[in-house]
Amino acid sequence: MRRYGAGVKWPVYLATEKPDDFLIQRLKHTYNLNIIPLAEKDSDFFESRVAAMKALPQEVRYVLPLQDDFFLERPGANCDALKHALEILDTDREVLSLRLMPCPGSSAKEGYWGDWKKLVATDMAFSYQATIWRREVYTNYMERLIQQRSLLHPDLDKKKYNWYAVTINPAETFPGLQLLSLLYPNGVHLCWPRSGAWANAVYDSPWPYRPTAVVHGRLEDWAQELAQREGFYLSVGPSPR
Repeated sequence: MRRYGAGVKWPVYLATEKPDDFLIQRLKHTYNLNIIPLAEKDSDFFESRVAAMKALPQEVRYVLPLQDDFFLERPGANCDALKHALEILDTDREVLSLRLMPCPGSSAKEGYWGDWKKLVATDMAFSYQATIWRREVYTNYMERLIQQRSLLHPDLDKKKYNWYAVTINPAETFPGLQLLSLLYPNGVHLCWPRSGAWANAVYDSPWPYRPTAVVHGRLEDWAQELAQREGFYLSVGPSPR
C-alpha cells in the first residue's frame, strides 16, 4: 500500500497476535504502521475483526478492512474515487458500504451515485473483498455473526470454528446476508462497476489487486512471482490438494 497507493494518506492498522515478531516490528518502523495486539481469545476469524474495530481510535468512522493476502500489486489506486466514497458516506446515511473490488460486482444496470452502482437483492451485500464500511456497521455485523454461531453451533472447537467461518462462510452466504438485511433493512451497499467479465478487469477498480493470493492453503503462482519481483524469495512446498 505504501508503495502502490502512495496517494492514499489514511493511517494503516495491522491487527496481529504476534506484535513483537521481528517482521511485524520491521513493518511498523519501515512503513509507519499502527499495530493492534490481539489477545489469544480474540484471535479467531470473527473475533479478531471485532477486536481490531474496537481498538481503533474513537474518531475513526470508516474502515477499509483488508485480509493479509490482498496484495495491492501495482500503481493505480484511484484517490479521486476513494475521496468520493468518503463523501458519499458523509452525505447519505443510508449508504453502509462501498465495494472497491467488483468481485463480485453489481448486477444493476444504472449508476446510483455517479459511477457507483447499487448492489441489488440478488447480489452479495457483504464481501471480504476490499470494501469501505461504516465502522459501527461492520463491527455490529461481525458481532452478530459470532452470536449466530454461538446459537447454531455452540460446541465447535477452534479448528472446526475456523472451518465454519472460512469454508461454510456464513458472512458471504445466505444466513449472514439475511442477517445483514434484517439488521439494516434500509441500508444501501454500493459497488464500483466491473468493466468486463475478463479476469484482469479487477485491475480497473479504485483499489487494483487480484483476489485472493492463498487458495486452499496454497500461495498462488502469480503471488509467488509477485513476491520474487518485490524481493522476497520464498520456499513454497508442494500443493496440499
